[in-house]
Amino acid sequence: MQQYFSDQPLEIGSLYTFDKQQAHHAKNVVRLNHERVRLVYQGVGYFAEGYPMGNDFVAQILEKDERINEIGVDVTLAIGLIRKEKFELVLQKATELGVTRIVPFESKRCVVHNKKEKEDKQQLRRNDIVQEAAEQCKRNRIPEVVKTVRLKDLVDYRSDINVLPYENAYSKASYLTQVLEPNKSITYVIGPEGGFDDDEVDYLKENGFQLVTLGKRILRAETAAMYACTVISEYHESRDQNKEVVSI
Repeated sequence: MQQYFSDQPLEIGSLYTFDKQQAHHAKNVVRLNHERVRLVYQGVGYFAEGYPMGNDFVAQILEKDERINEIGVDVTLAIGLIRKEKFELVLQKATELGVTRIVPFESKRCVVHNKKEKEDKQQLRRNDIVQEAAEQCKRNRIPEVVKTVRLKDLVDYRSDINVLPYENAYSKASYLTQVLEPNKSITYVIGPEGGFDDDEVDYLKENGFQLVTLGKRILRAETAAMYACTVISEYHESRDQNKEVVSI
């Protein structure tokens, strides 16, 4: 079943007209014709029947979808700039794994640097990637992708829990699962390919970021980002499932 996000209110019984990009995808890419689709407006999903109508593509809204396909807490991934193809993979997979917000940052050891003259075009592509990923995995919201900030600005994106998975923290720090708490938002910071400078680690620690370990092995930046998000997602979603079982 295909999903599309709407920028206008949806109502059962009404007809939704796809925008130009959505219509092209529905008619020419996946070739829908009187098939069930999922539409989402401001976090609320609806099932509808999509079909061509003249030059347009429309969907008759049939019923509300009560499912909320989210982790249940806000998760912010702050990641140092890495090579384009790896960063875009992180955008896609972090979206599928439930991240709420992605904050790219530039630090001392980044091998990739932000180019202001390309920032607007780059931002459009990043937003497209997370929207397509959110539609593919049937999320109820599209993650926010913040424009690139400096490492010192990460203090503006702190949550209830703030952690720094650090390669030198093994045997000296808690595992990520040991610091998570139900119903508490989390920000986790993943360094760039060159890692962190000691002064940067000290700065983050002084500003409320707790060192945690992801295990014995040194993970690549993109692997660490996805590993941590997987752990966070499993922790919170398993608790939601247990609540549902108890309530039956």
